[in-house]
Amino acid sequence: MDTRIQERGKGFVTGAARVLLAVVVWQLLALTAWAASEVEPVRLRVPLPQLVPVSVHKLQGAYSGFDVSLPVPERWDVREAVLTFPYVNSTALLRENSRLVVELNGHPLAQVVLDPLSPEGRVSVRLPARLLTPGYNELSFKVSQHYALECEDPTAPELWTTLKLDEAVLDWTVSLKPVPLRLSALPTVVFDPANPRPEKVHIAVASPSAKDAERAVMAASAAALRFSYRPVEFSVSDRLEPGRDNVLVGTPDFLPRILGDAAPKPDGAYLEVRHMPGLDGSEDDARGGVDPTHALILVSGPDEAAVEKALRALAFLSFPFPDTASTIVQEVRLPQVGPYEARGMLRLDRTYTFQDLGFSSVTFRGYRPAPSVLRFRLPSDILIKPHKYAALSLHVAYSAGMREDSVLTLFLNGKFFSSIPLSEKAGASYEGYSISFPTYLLRPGDNELAFHAVLTPLITGQCAQVQTQHLLLTVFDDSTLHVPGISHWAELPDLGLFFKDGFPFARIPDGREAALYLPQADFAALEAAVNLVGLMSQKTGYPPVGLRVRDALPKEPSVNVIAVGSLDALPGDLLQSAPYHLVQPVRASYPVASPPRSESPEGEGWINRWLRRALGRFSRPQESPVVRFARADQTGGLSPDRAALMEYRLPGTSDRTLLVLTAHDAKTVARAARSLWDFETQGACRGDLALFDWEGPRTRVQSLRVSQTYRVGSLTPLTRLDFFVYTYPWAFALSVLAALALVSYLVYRLLRRYRRRRLGESEA
Repeated sequence: MDTRIQERGKGFVTGAARVLLAVVVWQLLALTAWAASEVEPVRLRVPLPQLVPVSVHKLQGAYSGFDVSLPVPERWDVREAVLTFPYVNSTALLRENSRLVVELNGHPLAQVVLDPLSPEGRVSVRLPARLLTPGYNELSFKVSQHYALECEDPTAPELWTTLKLDEAVLDWTVSLKPVPLRLSALPTVVFDPANPRPEKVHIAVASPSAKDAERAVMAASAAALRFSYRPVEFSVSDRLEPGRDNVLVGTPDFLPRILGDAAPKPDGAYLEVRHMPGLDGSEDDARGGVDPTHALILVSGPDEAAVEKALRALAFLSFPFPDTASTIVQEVRLPQVGPYEARGMLRLDRTYTFQDLGFSSVTFRGYRPAPSVLRFRLPSDILIKPHKYAALSLHVAYSAGMREDSVLTLFLNGKFFSSIPLSEKAGASYEGYSISFPTYLLRPGDNELAFHAVLTPLITGQCAQVQTQHLLLTVFDDSTLHVPGISHWAELPDLGLFFKDGFPFARIPDGREAALYLPQADFAALEAAVNLVGLMSQKTGYPPVGLRVRDALPKEPSVNVIAVGSLDALPGDLLQSAPYHLVQPVRASYPVASPPRSESPEGEGWINRWLRRALGRFSRPQESPVVRFARADQTGGLSPDRAALMEYRLPGTSDRTLLVLTAHDAKTVARAARSLWDFETQGACRGDLALFDWEGPRTRVQSLRVSQTYRVGSLTPLTRLDFFVYTYPWAFALSVLAALALVSYLVYRLLRRYRRRRLGESEA
C-alpha cells in the first residue's frame, strides 16, 4: 500500500511539473511574441532651436529665470530625453551659493554649481519621461547668483550667466504609439504640429496625369496645413510606401489594385483611416500584416466628383472630429476667402487687440525679466512710405517701490523705437497709453514687437536689504495695435516674397489666381510640384482649392503660373525670358564688382533736399544697389546634380509672374523641392534666380537678381501721385513749376484779353 501511495505521489509531482513547465513555456512564448510586436525605440538628436525659438540668453541679477515651451508629440512614447547645453558664468560669482537650476513643469531636475574658476561648462540633464506630457511642457532655467556673502547689490552688473541655447540639443529615445483608428486623430496625432522632426508623408494616386496631380496636391496640402509651420516632405507614386503615413486617393477602380479585397466600396465621398497594411497588401498574415504605428488614409468615392468632395473635406479637417474610423461626406460648403486673408495676416487700416493677435497678458517679474514678444504678419506686397504711422494703445500697470529709472522699452523687428518710464514710486496703471511709430519700421511678412522691462528696486546699494520680489509689471492683452492703410504695390521678381506668403501666386489664399503647369507625366515631377504647392499652402494656411493643374501652358491672361519639370520638358519659348537661359545656347549673367551706392549732397541739389525735408523724408527712397553684369552666350549649362528656381515676368503679359523649378532630370527637381522645406534654404532664395546643389544632406544656394523689375498691385490715383512725389521729388518739383508756369501764362492771357476788352469799351 505504501508503494502505491509513493507511486501516486510521484505521478502527481510529475503532472504538476508538466503543468508548471507548460505555463513557463506559454509565458516565454507570450513574452517572445510581445517582444516581437514591440516597436524598436528610435534615437533622435534634435537641436533645441528646431523645437522652440531660442538663442543665446543672458540671466542677470541675483535671481533670474528663462522659460521655454518644449513640444512633445501625442504620437510619441518617450522612453528617455536628455537635454545638453553649454553655458558661461561670470568669474565674479561665489561658488558656495551660486547655482543654475533646470526645472521641467515645476520639478527641479538638476542643480549646477557656477564656479568662477571654471566659468565655461556643458550640462546634460535627463528629462524624466513621466514628466513629459503630450503637448507643450514648461522647461525653466533659473539662477541664484551672488558675489558676496552679505552687503550685496542684487542688481550688480557682474551677476550674470549666459545660456548658449542656440547650441543646445535634445537626445530622444522614443517609439511610436499605435495610431488611433478614428478620423479625429488626424489633426492631433497623425499630423501633429508638435512633432519636432521633419515628417514624411506618401501620396498614392493612380497616375501622374493632370487630374491625379490635382488630387495629390490637395492631399499633400491637407497634411501640410495640419503640421502648421513644421517641415514635411512628400513622396508620390502609384503604390504604398512602408514606414510612413500614406494617403491613398482614387476611385474604386484604383483602390483594389493596392488593397485587393480589403478595398472599400463606397457609395459616396468616403474618408477612412486604417493601419498601414503589410508589404504584400494583406492584413491577415502570421503577425497581423499591419504597421499600427503608421496611418493609411483612404480618400475615395464612386466617381471623380465624390473623390474631389472627400479631398476637400480632408483639407478642412482641422478639429478632432468625427470619432469614427470612416465617414461618408454628404456636402462640403467652403468659406469665402478674399485677397490677403491668409492665416494670421493683418488687414490694413484696422485696429487689433493683443488678444486677437495671440498675445496673452504677461507679467514681468524681478530685476531684468525675459522679454515678451508679440508676433504678427503683414502682406508681402505692401508699399512702405515714410510719412505713415502705426499706433499702439497700451494698457500697463506696475507695482510700487520701483526706482524712477525703471523702464519698459519697445523694439520692432530688433529696432528700438520707444519706451515707457515707470517713474511713479507709488506705482501706476496706464490705459490707452499712446505710442506712434513710423511704418518704415514694419516689414513685409512676419514682424516682432518685443517688450523689454528693466525694473530697478527703490533701495539698492551695499549693505542694504534689497527686495526684488515686488518688481512687477503687467502688459494687458486688451492693448491695441492700429495698422494704417497701406497700398499694395510690390516690385517683382522676388523669390523672397514667395517664401513669405506665396505671393503673388497665393494673393488670394485658395490659389484661384494661379495655375500649376506640369509638362511631363512623371511621378518625380509630380512629387516636386506637390512639395512646392504644399509649402505654399502651409505659408497661407489655406488649402489650394482654386489652383488649376494643367498639362499645357495656361492661356488665361489673369493667372500666374508655376511650372515644374525637367529642362527638356519645358517649352523653349517659356525659358527665353528667364534670368539664365539654361537651354542651348546658354545665356548667363555674371556680376561685376561695383562701387557702393552713396548720396552726394552737392549732386542732389538743395531744392531736392529741401523738398524731402518739407515732405517729411530726410533720406532717399530705398532702392536696389547698382549691380553691373557681364553677359555671355556660351555652351554648357547646369550639371546633372544642380537645380534652378527662377521667377520672372510671364511671357506675353505685363504684370503676371512665372515661377520655374527645373533641372536636367525630374529626380533632381524633386530633390530641390524637398530641400525647400528647410528654413535656411528658404531664407537663401532671393532675387529672381536661385541655384541649388548638395554637399551631403546640406543644400547650398546661390541667389542672384538679373532681370528687369516690374511692379504689381493696385494704386488709387491719389496713392500713385503720393508714390511719385516721394520717389521722384525732383521730377515732382519740375512738374509743379511747369504747372504753375502754365497756370500763370493762362491767367496772364485771360487778364490781357480782359484788359483789351475793357479798353475797347471805354474808347467806344
